[in-house]
Amino acid sequence: MSDLARTERQSPLDEGTSLAEVLVAMGLFALLTTILATTAIIGMRTSTGLGVRLDNSTQGQLGIAAVSKVLRTAVLPDQLEGQVCTDCAETAIITASSTRVTFYANLNNTGQGPSLVTLQVLLDPSSTDGSAILQQSTQPPISGADGRYSFCTAGSAGCRVDTRVVARGLLWPAGTVFGYYDFGGLPISGSTLANEDLPRVSSVDVIISVQTQPGQSAYPASTAVQRVRLPNADINVLVQPS
Repeated sequence: MSDLARTERQSPLDEGTSLAEVLVAMGLFALLTTILATTAIIGMRTSTGLGVRLDNSTQGQLGIAAVSKVLRTAVLPDQLEGQVCTDCAETAIITASSTRVTFYANLNNTGQGPSLVTLQVLLDPSSTDGSAILQQSTQPPISGADGRYSFCTAGSAGCRVDTRVVARGLLWPAGTVFGYYDFGGLPISGSTLANEDLPRVSSVDVIISVQTQPGQSAYPASTAVQRVRLPNADINVLVQPS
């Protein structure tokens, strides 16, 4: 048999072998492409998750820092010498609940008296995902005769109230953001403090839970907590334990 005949007889086998090799190569290429794509997707999701968690943590820490700074300025009205308040409460904190606190603050004091500050959690009016904001409202005193000062009624005509947002992306409905403790370090119970409990407040827990992507279980909320002592309120010896 001639060499040409043997070559012609082997051609179908060679073609089959080449086709099998091509199919295997294509399969390996498809598998490798799938692995690379899956790895890239997982990497992107991990990177996005880390970014969201970092954003949640940062927002919470910034909110804690801002709230702590202003809470430490809480002051009793009679601590400011030469200034007398008309119809002021005798406590540094006027009202206190788990999501809102109003107090006198030695903030932006130009010699007229303390400011009236409110920290409260509100539904974010600019949000489409149902998140909340922590807002600070600051009301300056109104000077009167003989060194006296007073505060206008918020919402009335001509009453000045300055507002700023100290944290965004809070959970809504809001849980406990403010917790209160007496001079002995014991918690004062109740979601809203009674009037007789207000003079007992010596420190405040600030608890800020931020979830910048509400409803996304893959990106849970981050919670920042800090206890803030009110040094300017400790002078009220009448309510300190004997």
